[in-house]
Order: sequence, then C-alpha cells, then structure tokens
Amino acid sequence: MSLDIVDSHIHLYPGSEVQSLAWYTEGHPLQGQHSVQDYLEATKELPKVSAQKLQGFIFIETDRKSHLRTEAGWEEPLRELDWIKRVTDGRPRTGEGHEPQHSQLCLGIVLWAPVPSGAEAMQRYTAKVRERAGSTWPLVKGFRYLVQDKPPGTMLSAAFIESLKWMGRNGFAFDLGVDARSAGLWQLSEALEMIEEAHKGVSENQRPDMRSRNQDGNPATEPFMKWKELMVRLASLPNVYMKLSGGFSEINALPHQTEQGDWGFAARDELVQKTQDWAGRWLRETVAAFAPQSILYGSDWPVCNVGGGGNQVSWLNWWSVVGNFVQENLSKEDQAGFWSGNALRAYGVI
Repeated sequence: MSLDIVDSHIHLYPGSEVQSLAWYTEGHPLQGQHSVQDYLEATKELPKVSAQKLQGFIFIETDRKSHLRTEAGWEEPLRELDWIKRVTDGRPRTGEGHEPQHSQLCLGIVLWAPVPSGAEAMQRYTAKVRERAGSTWPLVKGFRYLVQDKPPGTMLSAAFIESLKWMGRNGFAFDLGVDARSAGLWQLSEALEMIEEAHKGVSENQRPDMRSRNQDGNPATEPFMKWKELMVRLASLPNVYMKLSGGFSEINALPHQTEQGDWGFAARDELVQKTQDWAGRWLRETVAAFAPQSILYGSDWPVCNVGGGGNQVSWLNWWSVVGNFVQENLSKEDQAGFWSGNALRAYGVI
C-alpha cells in the first residue's frame, strides 16, 4: 500500500512578483522568491529517513493584492494564474526556480476569487480564469478568499453564501482558513454557520466541498472545550475536509537550523517530540471528530519555515510531527488516505 505524499497546502511565488503580494514588506520573514526548486530543497531529506515519496502538491493562492470594487481588482490574482501556468506548462522564465520536468508536480490549483461579490461575479471571474488558463484549466480545482482578517459577518452575507452554492453546483472546492487563536472562536463558529447555510436547499452532490485549516493555539480549558465542540459539529457536516497543517504558526518558534542536526542543545527528535506533545491535544480531537477519510496532510510551506526551524528542516519537522501521530492513531489504509488519497479525492484529482 502506497504511503506516497500529496502535500495539500503549499504556496509559491516568483521573486519578480513579490510586490504584488498583499502582505509583503521588506524584511518580512518570507521575503524573496519561493519556487518549486526551493520547495524540493525543503523536502530533499525525506528519502534519507523514509520510504515515502513526494507525489506532488496542491498550489494554494498566496494573497495577491486584490479588491472587490471593479474587475480591475482581479488582475493580480489572474497574474498569479499566469505564473502557476508557467510551472504546469513547463515553460519557466529565467530565474523563476522551476524546470520543465517539474510540470507534473502540481496536481491541483486553488485560486483567489471574489467570493463576497456573489454568484454572478464568480461566473464572470471564472470565465476569465478559464480563458487565461488554457490547457491548465483542468487543474483549477477550487478557490480561496481569506476570511481570518475580515470583520464578523463576512462569511454570512447572502452574496458569500450564494458564491459557495455556485461553487458546489460547478464542482469547485472552497479553501477556508480561520484563526481561532488570534481572532477568536467566533470565526470558527461563524464558519460552521456559513457551511450550514451553504448546504441548505441544495442536493447532496451540489454541496460545496470545504477544505479547512483551523488554527487555535490556546490551551486554556474553556476555549479548548468550546473549540472541541465546534470541531465535532463541523465534522458532522457533509463534504467538509480538515487539513493537519499550519501548526508551526501557533507555537513558540523552533530554533533556526541551516541543516539537519546542527542544534547544539537538543536533538532534532527531542524537539519534534516536544512539538508533537504540544500539538497532540488538538491532533487527537481533530482525528476523533473527523472520519479518517476527511483529514489531509498539508505542510503550509513556506509559511512553516517561520516557526519550524527554517527551509532546510521545517518541512521534515512537520512531516515528522504529524507522521508520528498518524502512525500511532490510524490504520495503514487510513494512513495512505491521509498522505495522498484523501487530497486527491477532495480536490477531484481522481
């Protein structure tokens, strides 16, 4: 049984287009280019420690500058499509950090979309995406609109719900990320209500798939129990998948490494175990709430580099944390689904 890996959550961007990123500032921890070659550098230690192989990844949009006022606000996200199309077509520009042989690694694309603008805007936007994507169009599997920095009520507007139903009717996924730690548990509660509303009045096969990355770093008993309750309710809804991803953003940063084994004060395995011990409470409740067929592996590269020890080790560190956990808690068959099959099914790759 293959345990090969489909990384369901990575971001890529060329150095020539960093000024188009909405969050980008000089000196930002993620400044500079983050390319396919950089990603492969981050994963290169895997064959030394495991028989698992990297099968490919799902590209997730990187929050390019955008607005909802006019169609002009769609241009930078569409330029991002142009960029990832160069990767999937195997036609790199000089210095972009990918080669023709890397074209098969991208198994699916999740783009920004004007979700709060309603179904009619989604239809117009998707028509532009399809035109610009050309031969890459079959790889466009879903859309994302970041809500963790938006005011309460954003996810519950009639237009937002209308867009989700439109995605369901047209076979697209919606990638959802909420930040219960920084913004508050109201985000997770509102996300739950949003999904319930999106499922009303539609047939089973038209319900939009939700790929979620929930973040909550607060171990206090009352918030944790509320989080647990909301997760159980979320898991009970149809077509909802949960990524085990983004954990390094929620903990005290691991010491930076330039290569494996250069921590002088503690072995890597010891620090990975400490991280697993910290994250275990949330991992256990997530796996208990969601069916094994509904949880996905995601590295959140390169964001994982910020708290995970740096590009030479962070991908492997997170792989180790969740890998140890799923090996102890899932059957071999369910492990195979976690590492690849669930992502391929959730994004309609197979």
